[in-house]
Amino acid sequence: MAVLISAGPRLQLVAGLLLTTIPLWLLAWHFRVRNPLFVSRHIPVHNAWTVDRETFIHEWMENQIGNSPNRSAISLLCHRSDIKWRPDVVMDLDDANGGIGNVRGNIFDFLGLAILTGSSIMLPSFQCRSTEDLSALWNGKIPFDTFFDTDHFVATFAAACPKMNVYMPSKDHALVPPLQNRYGMPSMRLDIHPESLDTPTPNTPKAAVEDFNHWLSVQPDYDAQKTSLISVGRSLWEGLDTRGLPAAVRRDFGGSLRLIPEVRRLAAIVTYNLALKHHLHSIDPRLSYYPSAFLGAHLRTESDAKAAGWLNDEGAAAHANYTGQTDAYLSQAVEHDLTVIYVASGNNTEISRFAEKAWRLHSFNVTSKSSLLSGSDLEALNNLTWDQQGLVDYEVLRRSSSLAGFARSSFAFNIAITRNEFVDVNQEALWLRPEHLKKEDVAFDDGLSKIWGRFPWQEKRMLRGAWP
Repeated sequence: MAVLISAGPRLQLVAGLLLTTIPLWLLAWHFRVRNPLFVSRHIPVHNAWTVDRETFIHEWMENQIGNSPNRSAISLLCHRSDIKWRPDVVMDLDDANGGIGNVRGNIFDFLGLAILTGSSIMLPSFQCRSTEDLSALWNGKIPFDTFFDTDHFVATFAAACPKMNVYMPSKDHALVPPLQNRYGMPSMRLDIHPESLDTPTPNTPKAAVEDFNHWLSVQPDYDAQKTSLISVGRSLWEGLDTRGLPAAVRRDFGGSLRLIPEVRRLAAIVTYNLALKHHLHSIDPRLSYYPSAFLGAHLRTESDAKAAGWLNDEGAAAHANYTGQTDAYLSQAVEHDLTVIYVASGNNTEISRFAEKAWRLHSFNVTSKSSLLSGSDLEALNNLTWDQQGLVDYEVLRRSSSLAGFARSSFAFNIAITRNEFVDVNQEALWLRPEHLKKEDVAFDDGLSKIWGRFPWQEKRMLRGAWP
Protein backbone atom coordinates (compact mmCIF):
# COMPACT_ATOMS: atom_id res chain seq x y z
CA MET A 1 0.00 0.00 0.00
CA ALA A 2 1.44 3.36 -1.05
CA VAL A 3 2.17 5.98 1.59
CA LEU A 4 0.81 9.40 0.68
CA ILE A 5 2.67 12.52 1.79
CA SER A 6 0.55 15.56 2.36
CA ALA A 7 1.23 18.81 0.50
CA GLY A 8 2.49 20.58 3.61
CA PRO A 9 5.39 18.24 4.48
CA ARG A 10 6.28 17.90 0.79
CA LEU A 11 6.72 21.68 0.41
CA GLN A 12 8.77 21.75 3.58
CA LEU A 13 11.05 19.04 2.18
CA VAL A 14 11.58 20.91 -1.13
CA ALA A 15 12.19 24.19 0.67
CA GLY A 16 14.73 22.54 2.93
CA LEU A 17 16.61 21.07 0.00
CA LEU A 18 16.70 24.43 -1.78
CA LEU A 19 17.88 26.29 1.29
CA THR A 20 20.67 23.76 1.69
CA THR A 21 21.85 23.41 -1.93
CA ILE A 22 21.56 26.99 -3.23
CA PRO A 23 24.10 28.47 -0.74
CA LEU A 24 26.47 25.57 -1.47
CA TRP A 25 26.11 26.09 -5.23
CA LEU A 26 26.72 29.85 -4.90
CA LEU A 27 29.77 29.24 -2.72
CA ALA A 28 31.18 26.75 -5.24
CA TRP A 29 30.49 29.10 -8.17
CA HIS A 30 32.15 32.02 -6.36
CA PHE A 31 35.24 29.91 -5.64
CA ARG A 32 35.51 28.62 -9.21
CA VAL A 33 35.14 32.05 -10.80
CA ARG A 34 37.62 33.69 -8.43
CA ASN A 35 40.13 30.87 -8.62
CA PRO A 36 42.82 31.75 -11.23
CA LEU A 37 43.27 28.13 -12.22
CA PHE A 38 39.61 27.98 -13.15
CA VAL A 39 39.67 31.30 -15.02
CA SER A 40 42.71 30.30 -17.07
CA ARG A 41 40.86 27.26 -18.42
CA HIS A 42 37.70 29.11 -19.34
CA ILE A 43 36.57 31.98 -21.51
CA PRO A 44 38.04 35.33 -20.42
CA VAL A 45 35.49 37.98 -19.70
CA HIS A 46 36.90 40.32 -22.34
CA ASN A 47 37.33 38.97 -25.87
CA ALA A 48 35.82 38.96 -29.37
CA TRP A 49 32.81 37.10 -28.02
CA THR A 50 31.97 39.61 -25.30
CA VAL A 51 32.65 42.99 -26.94
CA ASP A 52 31.22 44.41 -30.14
CA ARG A 53 33.32 44.68 -33.29
CA GLU A 54 34.08 48.41 -33.11
CA THR A 55 35.07 48.19 -29.46
CA PHE A 56 37.38 45.29 -30.28
CA ILE A 57 38.98 47.25 -33.15
CA HIS A 58 39.43 50.38 -31.03
CA GLU A 59 41.00 48.50 -28.12
CA TRP A 60 43.17 46.42 -30.45
CA MET A 61 44.60 49.55 -32.08
CA GLU A 62 45.10 51.31 -28.76
CA ASN A 63 47.10 48.45 -27.27
CA GLN A 64 49.41 47.47 -30.08
CA ILE A 65 53.00 46.42 -29.41
CA GLY A 66 55.23 49.47 -29.34
CA ASN A 67 52.48 52.08 -29.25
CA SER A 68 52.70 55.35 -27.35
CA PRO A 69 56.48 55.55 -27.03
CA ASN A 70 57.89 57.33 -24.01
CA ARG A 71 59.48 60.24 -25.81
CA SER A 72 61.69 61.04 -22.84
CA ALA A 73 63.44 57.70 -23.44
CA ILE A 74 64.14 58.59 -27.08
CA SER A 75 65.38 61.99 -25.96
CA LEU A 76 68.27 60.24 -24.18
CA LEU A 77 69.75 59.82 -27.66
CA CYS A 78 69.07 63.38 -28.76
CA HIS A 79 70.27 65.20 -25.65
CA ARG A 80 73.72 63.69 -25.44
CA SER A 81 76.29 66.36 -24.64
CA ASP A 82 78.59 65.30 -27.48
CA ILE A 83 75.99 66.03 -30.19
CA LYS A 84 76.47 69.37 -31.93
CA TRP A 85 73.22 70.27 -33.68
CA ARG A 86 73.48 72.24 -36.91
CA PRO A 87 70.24 73.24 -38.60
CA ASP A 88 72.07 73.97 -41.87
CA VAL A 89 72.68 70.25 -42.55
CA VAL A 90 69.73 68.18 -43.80
CA MET A 91 70.05 64.49 -44.65
CA ASP A 92 67.92 62.68 -47.23
CA LEU A 93 67.82 58.87 -47.30
CA ASP A 94 68.55 58.23 -50.94
CA ASP A 95 67.81 54.61 -51.77
CA ALA A 96 65.92 52.65 -49.10
CA ASN A 97 64.17 49.67 -50.64
CA GLY A 98 62.57 46.29 -50.09
CA GLY A 99 59.76 45.10 -47.85
CA ILE A 100 58.89 46.28 -44.37
CA GLY A 101 61.80 44.46 -42.70
CA ASN A 102 64.51 46.01 -44.84
CA VAL A 103 62.91 49.46 -45.08
CA ARG A 104 62.65 49.66 -41.28
CA GLY A 105 66.33 48.74 -41.05
CA ASN A 106 67.32 51.36 -43.64
CA ILE A 107 65.37 54.12 -41.89
CA PHE A 108 66.62 53.35 -38.39
CA ASP A 109 70.27 53.28 -39.51
CA PHE A 110 69.66 56.64 -41.21
CA LEU A 111 67.97 58.14 -38.15
CA GLY A 112 70.83 57.06 -35.91
CA LEU A 113 73.37 58.74 -38.17
CA ALA A 114 71.30 61.93 -38.39
CA ILE A 115 70.98 62.21 -34.60
CA LEU A 116 74.64 61.48 -33.87
CA THR A 117 75.80 64.07 -36.42
CA GLY A 118 73.26 66.68 -35.23
CA SER A 119 71.55 66.82 -38.63
CA SER A 120 67.97 67.48 -39.63
CA ILE A 121 66.24 65.14 -42.09
CA MET A 122 63.88 64.96 -45.00
CA LEU A 123 60.99 62.65 -44.14
CA PRO A 124 62.33 59.33 -45.54
CA SER A 125 60.93 57.83 -48.71
CA PHE A 126 61.78 54.50 -50.33
CA GLN A 127 61.70 52.63 -53.62
CA CYS A 128 58.52 51.09 -55.02
CA ARG A 129 58.19 47.40 -55.87
CA SER A 130 56.96 46.50 -59.36
CA THR A 131 53.44 45.08 -59.53
CA GLU A 132 54.42 42.86 -62.48
CA ASP A 133 57.74 41.56 -61.08
CA LEU A 134 57.93 41.33 -57.27
CA SER A 135 61.71 40.98 -57.41
CA ALA A 136 62.04 44.40 -59.15
CA LEU A 137 62.50 46.93 -56.34
CA TRP A 138 63.58 50.06 -58.23
CA ASN A 139 60.42 51.61 -59.64
CA GLY A 140 60.50 55.16 -58.35
CA LYS A 141 60.13 56.73 -54.94
CA ILE A 142 57.03 56.28 -52.82
CA PRO A 143 56.23 58.39 -49.76
CA PHE A 144 56.78 57.59 -46.09
CA ASP A 145 53.05 57.18 -45.47
CA THR A 146 52.89 54.22 -47.85
CA PHE A 147 53.97 52.18 -44.80
CA PHE A 148 54.24 54.47 -41.80
CA ASP A 149 52.10 56.87 -39.76
CA THR A 150 53.56 60.30 -40.55
CA ASP A 151 51.78 62.19 -37.78
CA HIS A 152 52.96 59.73 -35.14
CA PHE A 153 56.56 59.85 -36.40
CA VAL A 154 56.76 63.64 -36.63
CA ALA A 155 55.12 64.17 -33.24
CA THR A 156 57.47 61.65 -31.61
CA PHE A 157 60.63 63.35 -32.82
CA ALA A 158 59.31 66.87 -32.36
CA ALA A 159 58.95 66.07 -28.67
CA ALA A 160 62.05 63.90 -28.21
CA CYS A 161 64.50 65.64 -30.60
CA PRO A 162 63.29 69.25 -30.94
CA LYS A 163 66.56 70.35 -32.59
CA MET A 164 66.17 67.83 -35.41
CA ASN A 165 63.87 69.38 -38.00
CA VAL A 166 61.83 66.97 -40.13
CA TYR A 167 61.20 68.43 -43.58
CA MET A 168 58.33 67.23 -45.76
CA PRO A 169 59.16 66.30 -49.37
CA SER A 170 57.22 68.20 -52.01
CA LYS A 171 56.62 67.49 -55.68
CA ASP A 172 56.51 71.21 -56.43
CA HIS A 173 59.88 72.21 -55.04
CA ALA A 174 62.90 70.82 -53.21
CA LEU A 175 64.35 72.27 -50.04
CA VAL A 176 67.58 73.05 -51.92
CA PRO A 177 69.48 71.09 -54.57
CA PRO A 178 71.47 68.28 -52.94
CA LEU A 179 75.25 68.36 -52.81
CA GLN A 180 76.88 66.85 -55.85
CA ASN A 181 78.36 63.86 -54.05
CA ARG A 182 76.44 61.20 -52.14
CA TYR A 183 77.47 60.11 -48.66
CA GLY A 184 77.84 56.44 -47.79
CA MET A 185 77.52 55.68 -44.09
CA PRO A 186 80.24 53.47 -42.57
CA SER A 187 79.32 50.68 -40.20
CA MET A 188 78.98 51.49 -36.48
CA ARG A 189 79.03 47.81 -35.51
CA LEU A 190 82.34 46.99 -33.89
CA ASP A 191 80.81 43.74 -32.63
CA ILE A 192 80.59 42.36 -36.19
CA HIS A 193 83.75 44.10 -37.44
CA PRO A 194 86.19 43.62 -34.53
CA GLU A 195 89.14 43.70 -36.90
CA SER A 196 88.47 47.42 -37.49
CA LEU A 197 89.52 48.31 -33.94
CA ASP A 198 93.15 48.67 -35.00
CA THR A 199 92.35 50.86 -38.02
CA PRO A 200 92.34 54.68 -38.02
CA THR A 201 88.53 54.63 -38.44
CA PRO A 202 87.11 51.73 -36.41
CA ASN A 203 83.45 50.76 -36.77
CA THR A 204 82.08 52.82 -33.90
CA PRO A 205 79.48 55.63 -33.66
CA LYS A 206 82.20 58.14 -32.79
CA ALA A 207 84.25 57.19 -35.84
CA ALA A 208 81.13 57.42 -38.04
CA VAL A 209 80.53 61.00 -36.88
CA GLU A 210 84.18 61.91 -37.54
CA ASP A 211 83.95 60.30 -40.97
CA PHE A 212 80.88 62.36 -41.88
CA ASN A 213 82.35 65.61 -40.59
CA HIS A 214 85.50 65.10 -42.61
CA TRP A 215 83.55 64.13 -45.73
CA LEU A 216 81.36 67.22 -45.46
CA SER A 217 84.31 69.56 -44.94
CA VAL A 218 85.94 68.56 -48.23
CA GLN A 219 82.86 68.76 -50.44
CA PRO A 220 83.46 71.39 -53.12
CA ASP A 221 79.88 72.70 -53.05
CA TYR A 222 79.45 72.76 -49.26
CA ASP A 223 78.89 76.21 -47.75
CA ALA A 224 78.59 76.36 -43.97
CA GLN A 225 76.61 79.59 -44.29
CA LYS A 226 73.83 77.94 -46.28
CA THR A 227 71.49 74.99 -45.89
CA SER A 228 72.98 71.84 -47.40
CA LEU A 229 70.89 68.86 -48.48
CA ILE A 230 72.91 65.63 -48.45
CA SER A 231 71.87 62.41 -50.17
CA VAL A 232 72.73 59.47 -47.91
CA GLY A 233 72.99 55.90 -49.20
CA ARG A 234 71.22 53.16 -47.32
CA SER A 235 72.79 50.73 -44.89
CA LEU A 236 71.12 47.73 -43.29
CA TRP A 237 71.56 46.90 -39.57
CA GLU A 238 75.02 48.52 -39.64
CA GLY A 239 73.98 51.47 -37.46
CA LEU A 240 73.80 51.65 -33.69
CA ASP A 241 74.28 48.50 -31.64
CA THR A 242 70.78 48.43 -30.19
CA ARG A 243 71.70 46.05 -27.38
CA GLY A 244 74.21 48.58 -26.11
CA LEU A 245 71.34 50.98 -25.33
CA PRO A 246 68.84 50.96 -22.46
CA ALA A 247 65.75 48.80 -23.07
CA ALA A 248 63.44 51.85 -22.93
CA VAL A 249 65.40 53.53 -25.73
CA ARG A 250 65.31 50.38 -27.88
CA ARG A 251 61.57 49.98 -27.45
CA ASP A 252 60.54 53.58 -27.91
CA PHE A 253 62.88 54.39 -30.80
CA GLY A 254 61.58 51.28 -32.55
CA GLY A 255 57.99 52.30 -31.79
CA SER A 256 58.42 55.58 -33.68
CA LEU A 257 57.72 53.72 -36.94
CA ARG A 258 54.06 52.85 -36.43
CA LEU A 259 52.25 51.41 -39.43
CA ILE A 260 49.50 53.38 -41.16
CA PRO A 261 46.06 53.37 -39.48
CA GLU A 262 44.19 51.73 -42.38
CA VAL A 263 46.52 48.72 -42.23
CA ARG A 264 46.27 48.45 -38.47
CA ARG A 265 42.47 48.61 -38.62
CA LEU A 266 42.33 45.81 -41.19
CA ALA A 267 44.65 43.74 -38.99
CA ALA A 268 42.30 44.28 -36.05
CA ILE A 269 39.33 43.14 -38.15
CA VAL A 270 41.24 40.06 -39.31
CA THR A 271 42.04 39.20 -35.69
CA TYR A 272 38.43 39.74 -34.61
CA ASN A 273 37.11 37.47 -37.38
CA LEU A 274 39.82 34.91 -36.66
CA ALA A 275 38.71 34.70 -33.03
CA LEU A 276 35.05 34.27 -33.95
CA LYS A 277 35.53 31.81 -36.80
CA HIS A 278 37.84 29.49 -34.91
CA HIS A 279 36.45 29.99 -31.38
CA LEU A 280 39.70 31.45 -30.02
CA HIS A 281 38.58 32.72 -26.63
CA SER A 282 42.02 33.86 -25.40
CA ILE A 283 42.16 36.73 -27.89
CA ASP A 284 41.70 39.83 -25.75
CA PRO A 285 42.08 43.03 -27.84
CA ARG A 286 43.81 44.76 -24.93
CA LEU A 287 46.72 42.30 -24.94
CA SER A 288 49.90 42.28 -27.03
CA TYR A 289 50.17 38.49 -26.94
CA TYR A 290 47.60 35.70 -27.15
CA PRO A 291 48.55 32.48 -25.35
CA SER A 292 47.07 29.23 -26.65
CA ALA A 293 45.35 30.80 -29.66
CA PHE A 294 47.13 30.35 -33.00
CA LEU A 295 50.46 29.78 -34.70
CA GLY A 296 51.54 32.67 -36.90
CA ALA A 297 53.50 31.33 -39.88
CA HIS A 298 55.32 33.32 -42.55
CA LEU A 299 55.37 31.16 -45.67
CA ARG A 300 58.05 32.84 -47.77
CA THR A 301 57.77 31.10 -51.16
CA GLU A 302 56.60 33.91 -53.44
CA SER A 303 58.06 34.56 -56.88
CA ASP A 304 60.64 37.10 -55.66
CA ALA A 305 61.98 34.60 -53.12
CA LYS A 306 62.28 32.03 -55.90
CA ALA A 307 64.01 34.56 -58.19
CA ALA A 308 66.50 35.37 -55.42
CA GLY A 309 67.41 31.68 -55.07
CA TRP A 310 66.10 31.39 -51.53
CA LEU A 311 64.03 28.27 -52.18
CA ASN A 312 67.06 26.16 -53.09
CA ASP A 313 69.50 27.80 -50.66
CA GLU A 314 71.84 25.11 -49.32
CA GLY A 315 72.79 27.33 -46.39
CA ALA A 316 69.20 27.29 -45.16
CA ALA A 317 69.41 23.51 -44.78
CA ALA A 318 66.10 21.67 -45.09
CA HIS A 319 63.87 24.71 -44.56
CA ALA A 320 64.30 26.68 -47.76
CA ASN A 321 61.45 25.55 -50.01
CA TYR A 322 57.69 25.06 -49.58
CA THR A 323 58.01 21.51 -48.22
CA GLY A 324 60.75 22.43 -45.77
CA GLN A 325 58.98 25.49 -44.45
CA THR A 326 55.58 23.86 -44.06
CA ASP A 327 57.03 20.74 -42.43
CA ALA A 328 58.83 22.93 -39.90
CA TYR A 329 55.78 25.08 -39.19
CA LEU A 330 53.53 22.07 -38.66
CA SER A 331 56.03 20.56 -36.24
CA GLN A 332 56.02 23.84 -34.32
CA ALA A 333 52.21 23.87 -34.19
CA VAL A 334 52.24 20.32 -32.83
CA GLU A 335 54.88 21.24 -30.26
CA HIS A 336 52.78 24.12 -28.94
CA ASP A 337 49.43 22.32 -29.27
CA LEU A 338 48.04 24.97 -31.64
CA THR A 339 45.39 23.67 -34.03
CA VAL A 340 44.83 26.97 -35.85
CA ILE A 341 47.54 28.41 -38.11
CA TYR A 342 47.37 31.93 -39.49
CA VAL A 343 49.62 32.00 -42.53
CA ALA A 344 51.17 35.15 -43.99
CA SER A 345 51.94 34.79 -47.68
CA GLY A 346 51.49 36.68 -50.91
CA ASN A 347 50.86 33.42 -52.77
CA ASN A 348 47.26 32.19 -52.42
CA THR A 349 48.01 28.94 -54.23
CA GLU A 350 50.64 28.04 -51.65
CA ILE A 351 48.24 28.97 -48.83
CA SER A 352 45.68 26.53 -50.23
CA ARG A 353 48.30 23.78 -50.52
CA PHE A 354 49.38 24.39 -46.94
CA ALA A 355 45.76 24.29 -45.71
CA GLU A 356 45.18 20.93 -47.41
CA LYS A 357 48.43 19.52 -46.03
CA ALA A 358 47.77 20.71 -42.47
CA TRP A 359 44.25 19.24 -42.43
CA ARG A 360 45.30 15.95 -44.01
CA LEU A 361 48.22 15.37 -41.64
CA HIS A 362 46.96 16.87 -38.37
CA SER A 363 43.37 18.15 -38.81
CA PHE A 364 44.74 21.67 -38.29
CA ASN A 365 42.93 24.70 -39.71
CA VAL A 366 45.01 27.07 -41.86
CA THR A 367 43.62 30.52 -42.57
CA SER A 368 44.80 33.86 -43.97
CA LYS A 369 43.78 37.49 -44.16
CA SER A 370 41.89 37.12 -47.44
CA SER A 371 39.77 34.26 -46.14
CA LEU A 372 38.93 36.20 -42.98
CA LEU A 373 37.69 39.34 -44.72
CA SER A 374 34.61 39.99 -46.83
CA GLY A 375 32.61 42.82 -48.37
CA SER A 376 34.08 46.30 -47.98
CA ASP A 377 36.86 44.99 -45.73
CA LEU A 378 38.10 42.61 -48.43
CA GLU A 379 37.78 45.39 -51.00
CA ALA A 380 39.91 47.66 -48.79
CA LEU A 381 42.57 44.94 -48.56
CA ASN A 382 42.60 44.40 -52.33
CA ASN A 383 43.06 48.13 -52.89
CA LEU A 384 46.39 48.00 -51.06
CA THR A 385 49.70 47.27 -52.78
CA TRP A 386 51.37 43.88 -52.39
CA ASP A 387 53.72 45.16 -49.68
CA GLN A 388 50.92 47.02 -47.87
CA GLN A 389 48.87 43.82 -47.75
CA GLY A 390 51.89 42.21 -46.14
CA LEU A 391 51.75 44.86 -43.41
CA VAL A 392 48.38 43.47 -42.32
CA ASP A 393 50.08 40.10 -41.79
CA TYR A 394 52.96 41.85 -39.99
CA GLU A 395 50.54 43.26 -37.42
CA VAL A 396 48.61 40.02 -36.87
CA LEU A 397 51.74 37.88 -36.51
CA ARG A 398 53.18 40.15 -33.83
CA ARG A 399 50.48 38.94 -31.41
CA SER A 400 50.47 35.26 -32.34
CA SER A 401 50.86 32.59 -29.67
CA SER A 402 53.91 31.21 -31.43
CA LEU A 403 55.66 32.68 -34.47
CA ALA A 404 57.28 30.61 -37.22
CA GLY A 405 59.45 32.15 -39.94
CA PHE A 406 62.27 31.50 -42.40
CA ALA A 407 65.82 32.78 -41.83
CA ARG A 408 66.28 34.34 -45.28
CA SER A 409 63.39 36.76 -44.74
CA SER A 410 63.79 39.81 -42.51
CA PHE A 411 59.98 40.06 -42.23
CA ALA A 412 59.50 37.35 -39.59
CA PHE A 413 62.93 37.99 -38.04
CA ASN A 414 61.91 41.59 -37.29
CA ILE A 415 58.70 40.39 -35.67
CA ALA A 416 60.60 37.85 -33.55
CA ILE A 417 62.93 40.52 -32.19
CA THR A 418 59.99 42.81 -31.42
CA ARG A 419 58.11 40.06 -29.59
CA ASN A 420 61.20 39.19 -27.57
CA GLU A 421 61.44 42.81 -26.45
CA PHE A 422 57.81 43.49 -25.61
CA VAL A 423 56.13 40.22 -24.65
CA ASP A 424 56.84 39.29 -21.05
CA VAL A 425 56.16 35.60 -20.48
CA ASN A 426 59.17 34.95 -18.28
CA GLN A 427 61.36 33.90 -21.19
CA GLU A 428 65.13 34.12 -21.06
CA ALA A 429 66.79 37.20 -22.53
CA LEU A 430 67.49 37.34 -26.24
CA TRP A 431 70.23 34.97 -27.32
CA LEU A 432 72.74 37.23 -28.96
CA ARG A 433 74.75 34.57 -30.71
CA PRO A 434 73.24 31.89 -32.96
CA GLU A 435 75.65 29.28 -31.60
CA HIS A 436 73.82 29.43 -28.27
CA LEU A 437 70.99 27.56 -29.94
CA LYS A 438 73.08 24.43 -30.42
CA LYS A 439 71.00 23.71 -33.53
CA GLU A 440 72.20 23.83 -37.10
CA ASP A 441 68.73 24.33 -38.54
CA VAL A 442 67.39 27.23 -36.42
CA ALA A 443 68.54 30.85 -36.54
CA PHE A 444 66.48 32.09 -33.60
CA ASP A 445 64.36 30.50 -30.88
CA ASP A 446 63.31 32.21 -27.65
CA GLY A 447 60.22 30.15 -26.87
CA LEU A 448 57.91 32.78 -28.38
CA SER A 449 59.25 32.71 -31.94
CA LYS A 450 61.30 30.32 -34.02
CA ILE A 451 63.14 31.29 -37.20
CA TRP A 452 63.96 28.13 -39.18
CA GLY A 453 67.02 27.70 -41.37
CA ARG A 454 70.23 29.71 -41.24
CA PHE A 455 71.51 32.90 -42.87
CA PRO A 456 74.64 34.00 -40.95
CA TRP A 457 74.98 37.40 -42.64
CA GLN A 458 71.50 38.45 -41.51
CA GLU A 459 71.71 36.80 -38.10
CA LYS A 460 74.91 38.65 -37.17
CA ARG A 461 73.45 42.02 -38.12
CA MET A 462 69.85 41.73 -37.00
CA LEU A 463 70.28 40.32 -33.50
CA ARG A 464 71.98 43.51 -32.32
CA GLY A 465 71.12 45.88 -35.15
CA ALA A 466 67.35 45.56 -35.68
CA TRP A 467 65.04 47.73 -33.61
CA PRO A 468 61.93 46.19 -31.97
